[in-house]
Amino acid sequence: MFFANQLMKSLNVVGVVIENQIPEKDRSSLARKAMKYVGNPPVFFKKVTEVLDRTFVEKHQEYNNPEFALSFGDEGKQLFPDEDTEVLYTRGVNDINAPENCAWIRARQPDVIAVCGASIMKSDLLSIPTHGVLNLHGGLSQFYRGLFPTDWAIHNGEPECVGATIHFVSPGVDDGDVVYQGRPSISADDHPNSLYEKVVRLGVQMMVQAISDLERASIEAIPLKTRGALYLNDMFDVHAKRKAWSQIKNGVVSDYLSNKGQRDQRVRQALINEFQCPRS
Repeated sequence: MFFANQLMKSLNVVGVVIENQIPEKDRSSLARKAMKYVGNPPVFFKKVTEVLDRTFVEKHQEYNNPEFALSFGDEGKQLFPDEDTEVLYTRGVNDINAPENCAWIRARQPDVIAVCGASIMKSDLLSIPTHGVLNLHGGLSQFYRGLFPTDWAIHNGEPECVGATIHFVSPGVDDGDVVYQGRPSISADDHPNSLYEKVVRLGVQMMVQAISDLERASIEAIPLKTRGALYLNDMFDVHAKRKAWSQIKNGVVSDYLSNKGQRDQRVRQALINEFQCPRS
């Protein structure tokens, strides 16, 4: 939502697609759910453990405290389109490639599609815009691809790898030609959520600049030479999340800041088209 609202302020946005990414809930009874797994003891035990964790452990985790919440404001909660911008809400999960949605997008005749957090797009959809599809990936693709790259960087003790990439979408995952990469400034009091917010805000600036470059035919896209590890949705479970936040408690950010120059060196050398933030 925040991404779309910021682009509508700066660019000629003819349409916004909000993709439903919430799976439909299993509304069957607890007994019926249990019967699905009772014949498979390892899976049954795992499901029971997950329920107990959600009920008695997860809600008491420190990262759920209000002071750690994301703060994108009202623009992170709802769209504020003008009268010339149409909005489409998809229905099913991973439904972005459905023929009716492709037809809706094609009818708007977009020069470029800007993406943030969408499902993998197939060739029919990728072929619609005249100048291609640009993605905001919330990580540095030569180090981290896939989902939750900010959290994984902290989880793995690598705050220096927190950053954002604007790249053309290719059939792979976060491995298309890079237009801009950038890294936010990191403070001693940062945590995974505050760093994620910084990455998104920086990424929005990078996307606006990339599309402006396209309009002036001055865009430079460089192939990604090395691909970072790919992290999938199921990999970032509660254990991984808690490990990332425990890293904060254990001083992972302070350790990085105390040796920032040396630890930044390998990342800076790998960056492609490093984005220079405009001075305010």
